[in-house]
Amino acid sequence: MAGGHLMYVGSEIGIAVFEDVGGAWREQRKTLEGKRSTVLRASDDGTLYAAVPEEGVYASSDQGHTWDLSFKGDVRSLAIDPSDPATVYAGTEPIRLFRTTDAGDHWSELEGLQCMPESVREKWWFPVYPHEGHVLSIGIDQTDPRILYLGLEHGGIVRSDDSGESWEDISDGIEYLDIHMVASDPRKQNVVYAATARAFYRSEDYGRDWVVSHQGLGRDYMHDFVLRPGERSSLYMTTANGTPPAWMRPARAEAAIFRSDDGGQSWSQLGGGLPSSLERMVWAVSGDPVDDAVLYAGMGDYAPSLPAGTPIGGDVWGSHDRGESWTRLFEVEGAIRSLCVTAG
Repeated sequence: MAGGHLMYVGSEIGIAVFEDVGGAWREQRKTLEGKRSTVLRASDDGTLYAAVPEEGVYASSDQGHTWDLSFKGDVRSLAIDPSDPATVYAGTEPIRLFRTTDAGDHWSELEGLQCMPESVREKWWFPVYPHEGHVLSIGIDQTDPRILYLGLEHGGIVRSDDSGESWEDISDGIEYLDIHMVASDPRKQNVVYAATARAFYRSEDYGRDWVVSHQGLGRDYMHDFVLRPGERSSLYMTTANGTPPAWMRPARAEAAIFRSDDGGQSWSQLGGGLPSSLERMVWAVSGDPVDDAVLYAGMGDYAPSLPAGTPIGGDVWGSHDRGESWTRLFEVEGAIRSLCVTAG
């Protein structure tokens, strides 16, 4: 693992900050204690953003020592414009999209999302009370940041070609509209990937004509994925068997990490030290900011599957060789929900 890095581990009870000291990760401090930190993002200018559901976006310019509540709202997703670190998007419940162009000092709503036809918006719901859908994923095209993709839980996928002023529903072809993540391939602008609660899909037409991809996948619940460049581009995806209610079984999530080396067309399960079936869900996977071969995976307990009174925890695993082998790096209190690694 690269030395001198900081890792921000977001959990149900706050953020733990770890430092890589000579290849060993040591906890440096805790921050935003008591805040459920479900999304963490770091911009190129050093600003750190944390999404806390039902509260908003917290921002820090000093490596998480102090925080300001930059935006109030029930925020479920964040994305930073790859061409402009001061431009950040926040997706909320109910389904709305907001943007700042000055690193969080001022925010405005992209109201064009609410102008979509009623036939589209009537799909924006969630099966659990109060039945409001939310924006769970924001994908920004790496070569043209005017192109945005939103993954809605539930509700499908919508796309904008003009930085969010107008939108098109591109959900046709996806069977179950519980979208966990959507992102375009940084090297092939036309190729877009989507992970859902029941399948993984790929498109070769900017999010149109979705094709399900299941070759080699031994799981049916897809969550996060990350694409890593190198001599060959690789996708790494976190999975489980069944949706969370099924995790009440003794084996719990039966989670696993899969890799694709052909643009999401086929998959292989990663082992090399990882158990073949993980009790904890792998909620987050992150690439190293310097070394393309290095990966980190954050796992967390699903509280309803544990006996009452059982401590809730999580652990972080790392790989230095594109997922061929894995090492358990450390354990934390609270169920991990997000990871963010910055270079030292």
